[in-house]
Amino acid sequence: MNSVFKKIGLISKPDADEISPTIQALTGLLTQLSITVYIDRETARHITVPSEQILATDELADYCDLIMSVGGDGTLLSSARALVNKDIPLIGINLGRLGFLVDISPDEMSIKIKQILEGHYLEEERIILNTKIIRDEAVIFEQAAFNEVALHRLKSPGLIDIETYVNDNFLNSQRSDGLIIATPTGSTAYALSGGGPLMHPSLDAIVLVPINPHTLTNRPIVVDGKSHIGIKFSQRDKHKAQLTCDNVILPDILEGDFISIKRHANKIRLLHPTDHDFFKTLRVKLDWSRAPQS
Repeated sequence: MNSVFKKIGLISKPDADEISPTIQALTGLLTQLSITVYIDRETARHITVPSEQILATDELADYCDLIMSVGGDGTLLSSARALVNKDIPLIGINLGRLGFLVDISPDEMSIKIKQILEGHYLEEERIILNTKIIRDEAVIFEQAAFNEVALHRLKSPGLIDIETYVNDNFLNSQRSDGLIIATPTGSTAYALSGGGPLMHPSLDAIVLVPINPHTLTNRPIVVDGKSHIGIKFSQRDKHKAQLTCDNVILPDILEGDFISIKRHANKIRLLHPTDHDFFKTLRVKLDWSRAPQS
């Protein structure tokens, strides 16, 4: 087969022994198709390859023209953050459950992968957020987020005070459990649980979703994807706050810190089988098509 991709990197879910058969089957398939396979160090637990083909996750893009993430949506999120500065497409292979991002099951892997390698696939670009914690006018930490950035109260039953700015314009102040800033991809994750809207992944937009606000008129708001989101946190009653990016915990937020959130300069490229249908995924994941019970 004359594949459009010649070198493929594999990234797998950490500490998941049940993934070994899928890794071994996928590696065997790619080898049969004359594809050079590189793997990250976690994947090396599941398959034996020459040592020169085992690389750090962020190095895979330097040797490959396609990355396959084997696991769940969380594994693909982690892969996307690690490779955000590399212009390389990603494919998600799941562990048997349909995901919003990983849509190729092990049972159909052989057929779907062959079709993609022959050039039959759908490609989409998705925005990713870049978050900075600024303290005393210096950036003390920076992290990418594919799904969402979340600021929430830490180990306290009390609410926290948050001021939000969009493009340096004051949006609102709120007392709440926190605030979620999500991409369209993340609109089906934590933001959805907080009452945020579903957004099609092709949109260039950002949604801000308050978490249990004290004022019930404080509602989610969608802004342009090019917007600069600024957040200030007040430690009223000595409550503490924590910032996460796709559940990656960042350093503690102190009063006076400024959180800067912008669309990342790069986008994530996802490849899907030609029959990929976002709305079908919604129907299945959200159980919209269940027949009424008699």
